[in-house]
Amino acid sequence: MRNIRLAIAAFALLSLAFVGCAPRAKTAETAAAAQPQKVTVVYTEGSVSVNGSSARIGQTLGTTVSVETGPSSSCQIEFGDKNIMNVGQNAVASFDFSKITAEVELKRGGLTSVLKGLAQLGDRDSFVVKTDVASAGVRGTCFCVWCDDASTYVCACNGTVRTIDAKGHDEQVLTASHHVARLYSMKGGTISVEAAGLLHHSDASVQALASKIGYTVDWNKVD
Repeated sequence: MRNIRLAIAAFALLSLAFVGCAPRAKTAETAAAAQPQKVTVVYTEGSVSVNGSSARIGQTLGTTVSVETGPSSSCQIEFGDKNIMNVGQNAVASFDFSKITAEVELKRGGLTSVLKGLAQLGDRDSFVVKTDVASAGVRGTCFCVWCDDASTYVCACNGTVRTIDAKGHDEQVLTASHHVARLYSMKGGTISVEAAGLLHHSDASVQALASKIGYTVDWNKVD
């Protein structure tokens, strides 16, 4: 009888430990990912509008941000720890940092990103850029997206990028130490994808952005 009581007590303790630990692990991951991000404008050039007003260097932003740039203009935004993006000229972009997976809707123009401090979400993307033609998702890497009304260019500059067209087809995983790109094009309601070269950015422009967060890109290995 004593042995039976001991066995029941041990089982109860193990059950409590299991119930207590499992939710905490899940909650810890969710809480870490959902921590409010510090979002700051760190550079502007030319005509740049943020949330409908002229952008200011050092300006702290909320979790939802809209950016519009004019000709020969650009804006750089840092968020979290060691994540920086450059919105290029003639661009319209909306950012949402309130979600576990940060999202960008890029309506036109280019976005170059060096993301070295994203929350790790298991097998989920930590950062997604969406356009009318395709989407690009990453868990931390250097990459470039450029779009207009009929096409979207995605480059894995150094790291891994998952791409897929707006209809949920032609999913590809691009992994590169030195620029591998795809061009998604829409014509007559059909979206096609093809390999593309180095467009809209360069080694120098990516490294210049990376330097702002104290990072040096090693073009000889996949990050």
